[in-house]
Amino acid sequence: MFTDRKIINYQERTFDFTISITFVLLIVTLFGFSQKAPEYLSIIDYYLKIYICLFLIWRFNPFRSNIKFTNLDAKISFNAGLLILASTALNQYVKFFETDIVSKIKQMFYDVF
Repeated sequence: MFTDRKIINYQERTFDFTISITFVLLIVTLFGFSQKAPEYLSIIDYYLKIYICLFLIWRFNPFRSNIKFTNLDAKISFNAGLLILASTALNQYVKFFETDIVSKIKQMFYDVF
């Protein structure tokens, strides 16, 4: 059967992989390399936020005793902060960039041709 250490190792590998995919999709979205990347990014972002919320609620609820702070806890706490920052400040920047600047570039392109 799974031990706590095996479960934590599995969660840590899965979390690292998901974060890596998120950063790759974020870069692809910012540079406009793919039309589908923003859709995939929003799906992964949604489920990653749900996972982080459930993980933090489970690990740090006041009814548990003897909580041992692990490396996985540190990663998830740090990435929770990054996701909150990204979902507030950076998402507004990306929306502004997509709507304002891209529309101006398209308009300049259409004016030339």
